[in-house]
Amino acid sequence: MRTRMRIICRGAIAAVLVAALVVMSPRSAATQSSPQPTPIDRALAAGLWREAVRMLDSALAKAPRDATSLQQRGRAHRELEEFEQALADYTQALAVDRRFAAAYGGRAIVHQRVGNGKAAFADIDSARALGMSDPQLDLVEGIGYMMNDDGAKAWARFDKYVRAVPDAAQGWFLRGRAAGMSGRTDDAEKDFTAAIERRMAGPEVYTLRAMARVALKNTAGACADLAQAAKLGDKAAATTAAKNCKSPTQPR
Repeated sequence: MRTRMRIICRGAIAAVLVAALVVMSPRSAATQSSPQPTPIDRALAAGLWREAVRMLDSALAKAPRDATSLQQRGRAHRELEEFEQALADYTQALAVDRRFAAAYGGRAIVHQRVGNGKAAFADIDSARALGMSDPQLDLVEGIGYMMNDDGAKAWARFDKYVRAVPDAAQGWFLRGRAAGMSGRTDDAEKDFTAAIERRMAGPEVYTLRAMARVALKNTAGACADLAQAAKLGDKAAATTAAKNCKSPTQPR
């Protein structure tokens, strides 16, 4: 069960990283104005990543040292999981503007996605040193600590994130994971419940709450969660429920 819990956690972390930092400012720290959205801005906002890359390629052919365009293309490549290109674009943006906090934040995600946690932490530190206080930095940093099996530090970062963004299900889910890693089963169960109340997608949150409820001797609640996880496609949860639950019901 513990091995499965770790596997589920890492899969969920990867999913979280895909979306992390998408709302960070795409502008250089030196830019203070608020221009009207461009076609590129609209493509990025709509998640039209390939179209954004096409337009940014054209823009950079004319102005190859435009830091904002490089950062934006890095983000688009990152969303397309083209990490080598994304890393190159973020690094070029920072070569042009060493104080471009959003480029550090975006590059931190790429470093984590390719398994370079040390570089990710360094970029997060750089972004914070430049005054960036976006809660997404806490989210990404917490994921880094979780990958290093440091539940206490991960919990502290996720705690800051959920206090800043209380409606984000992923924050509660990850804080629950960190609480579980730290042996705080009761807190983990409460956080998984908060994630479910905020419509956390996928079976993992139900499977993990079931594990917490087993530890808390709440067999009926655990069976209900396993039934829901099975309904959402978790075959292992279905097998476990069939073996251990006489009459699984829907979770409250």
